[in-house]
Amino acid sequence: VPRVIRPYIYGVFLFIGGFMRVFVSCSSQDSIDDLYKEKASELASLISVDNDLVFGSSNAGLMGIFYREFLMNKRHITGICYELYKDLLDELNLDEVIMVKSLNESNNELIKNSDVILVLPGAYGTLSEVISTIELVRTKVYDRKIIFYNINGFYDDLFKLFDKMYEYGTTKNNYRDILKVCSTKEDIMKEMMV
Repeated sequence: VPRVIRPYIYGVFLFIGGFMRVFVSCSSQDSIDDLYKEKASELASLISVDNDLVFGSSNAGLMGIFYREFLMNKRHITGICYELYKDLLDELNLDEVIMVKSLNESNNELIKNSDVILVLPGAYGTLSEVISTIELVRTKVYDRKIIFYNINGFYDDLFKLFDKMYEYGTTKNNYRDILKVCSTKEDIMKEMMV
């Protein structure tokens, strides 16, 4: 993937970075708490300026927030969509669609077609994507950044489980060596530029 180097200003910092394909793993439910919608919107407005979106083809919930922001900024948008949900594509304006039939195929496509995986609050689909991606990065099948936006401590219990797995010796890998956890949009912007 060609990298276009562009300087841009974020707050008082000047970051020199290149465009990335960002897979956003998050909730597609409109019923999610407004706090998460607000934080997702703030982050989407920043990263959609100079990056492209890969996502699960939904115009609802946090997914919809990212979709609309990237669309407004005229960025390239790739949707990964299960055959089961192909009717949802009618309400989206996508540059590229990758149709998948299975969870395994979907998880493979999301990591293959992105440079960074950004994880926001979500449910079962998000957890599936996260665990699959962690394992593919851990086993060095792919080299990708995984960044959690741990809004309001949403994923604290998951990280406690990861700590327990390491502490009890069920894995030799500390999750902190595989992924980054951020609690602010500023930290995420910095991690994306590393």
